[in-house]
Amino acid sequence: MKALRYLIGLGAIGVLIGSALPPPVQAESVADFYKGKTITLYIGYSAGGGYDTYARTIGRVIGRHIPGNPKVVAKNKPGAGSLRLTNELYNSLPKDGTVIATFGRGMVMEPLFGNEKARFDPSKFTWLGSANNEVSVCIAWHESPIQTLDDFLTMPMIVGGTGPGADTDTFPKVLNNILGTKLRLVTGYPGGNDINLAIERGELQGRCGYSWSSLKSRFPQWLTGKKVQILLQMSTAKHPDLPDVPFVMDLAKTDKDRKVLELVFARQAWGRPFAAPPGVPADRVKALQAAFMATMKDADFLADAKKQKLEIAPISGEKIKQLIAALYASPKDLVEAAKEAAEKTGKIKITKVVIPIETVKGTITKIQRKGRRVSYKGGGRKGKLSVSGRRTKVSIGGKKAKRKNLKVGMKCEFTFQASAAKKIDCE
Repeated sequence: MKALRYLIGLGAIGVLIGSALPPPVQAESVADFYKGKTITLYIGYSAGGGYDTYARTIGRVIGRHIPGNPKVVAKNKPGAGSLRLTNELYNSLPKDGTVIATFGRGMVMEPLFGNEKARFDPSKFTWLGSANNEVSVCIAWHESPIQTLDDFLTMPMIVGGTGPGADTDTFPKVLNNILGTKLRLVTGYPGGNDINLAIERGELQGRCGYSWSSLKSRFPQWLTGKKVQILLQMSTAKHPDLPDVPFVMDLAKTDKDRKVLELVFARQAWGRPFAAPPGVPADRVKALQAAFMATMKDADFLADAKKQKLEIAPISGEKIKQLIAALYASPKDLVEAAKEAAEKTGKIKITKVVIPIETVKGTITKIQRKGRRVSYKGGGRKGKLSVSGRRTKVSIGGKKAKRKNLKVGMKCEFTFQASAAKKIDCE
C-alpha cells in the first residue's frame, strides 16, 4: 500500500509539474514570418531599363501572393553589369527570405567561363522564375553609316556596354570573334537606359545586346520614328515580331560555330531572372516560388504589363535550375570554345566610359512614379532622370523638399551623372 501511495504521489507531482510548464512552441508559419515585414527587391542596373521595368512591375503585385502579405520595395544596385549585386546576393545579403533580386541573365555563364570575380555557384541560388524568354538585337542609330547587315559585317560600329558578363559586353566580343564583325565597345555605363541616352547624344552609334522586349516597350518612339535600324537578332530561335531581321544562327560559318553560338545564347531562355540567396528556409522558398508564378497570372499584373508592352512568357525557378544544370554539363571543348568567343579581346577595341557630372537649367516636362522619374527640357537638350529618395538632393525655393513635391512646369537646375539625378534645385 505504501508503494502504491508513493507511485500515486509521483503521478500527482508529474501532473503538477506538467501543468506548470509552458505549452510547446509552435513552429513559425510563413505567414507569421512575413507579416509586417518588408522584402527588398534589388535590381542590378540603373533605373529606366528593361530589368528595372520588369522588376518594379512585378514588385507592385508579388507581395499580395506571399503569405503574410509583406511590403515589397524595389531598389537599384548597379555595378559591373550586375556582377556586384549577384555576388552580394550569394554571399552577404540576408538569407531569410527578405531579399530577392534580378540581375543580368548572362551572370549564370560567368563561373562556367572561369571568371574569378564571379564568386557564386548559380546552381545554388534560390531561383524564383523568369518573366520571359528573350531575343536580343543589334541596333544602329539612324545617323550612323551602318544601316544594313552588310554594313554591320564589314564596317566599324561603336556600341555601349554595362560591364563584363552583361549581354551588352559579351555579345559584341562573340560577334567579332565568330562572325568577323568590327564592333568597338565603350563599357561601364550604369544601365541600358544610360547607353540609350548616350546613343541619342551621339556618343555611341548603336547597341548590340538590346532586349527586343525592352526596345519596343521602353523606346517605342525609336521604332515608330525610324530612329534605329535593327540589324540582327540573337537567341536560339527567331522572334515572331522580327521575321525579316537576320538571325545570328543563320550566319554561323561552321557547325562548331553554330554550337558555340547556341551555348552563348542559351541564357536567353531565362530572359528576366529572379532569385533569392541560397540557404533560404525551405517553406519560404516554396512560398516565394509559388508567389512568383501566381504573379505571372495575376490580372492586375498582366494588365500593367500589357500597358507597358512587356512580354510575359514565364518559366519556373525549377525550370531555370534544370536549364543551368544542362548548360554546365556541356562538353568541355565546347565550353572552352564559347569561353574564348565571349572573352577574347584581340579582335575588339574596348574603352572605359568616363561619365561626367553635368548641370543643366531647364523645365520639368513630365513626372512619373511620384517623382522617382523626372523628364526635363532645357539648355538645348532634353532627358529623363531617376530621382533617389536618399541620394538626390531636392530643393524648392531654397528649401529642402521631397521628390513627390516636384511639379510639371517648375524651372529647375538639374545636376546629374548619366541618368541619375544628384541634385534638383527648383525655383
